[in-house]
Amino acid sequence: MGRLKMEKGALRQQVLWIVREKGPCTAMDVCSTLRLERDISLTAVQTVLNRLVEQKLLTRSGTRRHYRYEAQPTDEVIKARASKAASDLLSQSGELGLAHFLDTMDELLPDSIQQLERLLAERRKMRKEE
Repeated sequence: MGRLKMEKGALRQQVLWIVREKGPCTAMDVCSTLRLERDISLTAVQTVLNRLVEQKLLTRSGTRRHYRYEAQPTDEVIKARASKAASDLLSQSGELGLAHFLDTMDELLPDSIQQLERLLAERRKMRKEE
């Protein structure tokens, strides 16, 4: 029984890795990749993919027979993307770019300015405590 659990966990990790490597892909894409190393049914792959969606490790888009799966970005990936975007914006546009960024935030998510103000207050408080 322990071996079966380990194999299921290994399959889960392998499926997750394949989706992260391939980017948005179908169950058949994942199954085809797995079949290079093991005999596995499409149904088994779909079950693993659906469980990963339930666990919020993957997202699913499209229609039932044409679902595409994509990995949820990790905190590290989100932080790296945000850091690069901020660096690019500030180095290329300076204060004007920052002002336009705030305008865009306000248009897309009206409550985002308040969230930003809360985060700034928390950051200031942390710096004073240091």
